[in-house]
Amino acid sequence: MMIKKLYQNYLPLVKSIASRYKHRVSFEDLIQEGFLGLLEAEKRFDPSKKIKFSTYAFYWVKKKILEAIQKEKIQSLDSLKLNEEILENPTIEKTYESKDLHIFSLNKNLSSLEQKIFKLYFQEGKSLPQIAKELGIRREKARQIKYLLLRKINVNQNLTENLYASNRLSVEKQKAKGGEKIICKKQ
Repeated sequence: MMIKKLYQNYLPLVKSIASRYKHRVSFEDLIQEGFLGLLEAEKRFDPSKKIKFSTYAFYWVKKKILEAIQKEKIQSLDSLKLNEEILENPTIEKTYESKDLHIFSLNKNLSSLEQKIFKLYFQEGKSLPQIAKELGIRREKARQIKYLLLRKINVNQNLTENLYASNRLSVEKQKAKGGEKIICKKQ
């Protein structure tokens, strides 16, 4: 069946199924996912099975729509979890503020082990096996902490950029006692 004809003939079916779930994900996204299900149904349909195509298509359209909703839920939960993490344990801590100067500390809320791994990996350039051996931990544990640090640094950078983008502030990094500092100056 041609794609255009398939779309025209079964768009009402896709819309009908999508309308049941439109409060969870945008209706347009659900229709797109439903159409992907329709294409999957067309690809897999076996007329010798003595089942109507519309019945078979219903299954695939609904499956794709439910997968899209599930994917959206997971992304929302990940985002919510990350936002909750930021609120409960902020990685950016305001340490000094004046009219033209803001300083934020990156490493203030890192555990002792996280600070050691940060220093050994990012500042001294040691490998994960070297770090694991030096600190007496498993290589996998060192890798997990490095990954967590990358997330914290990324969140820290994104928050800083978002906070100051509208004020046209330049961001400079400065090594300082107690961790890396980010200095933001108004231009």
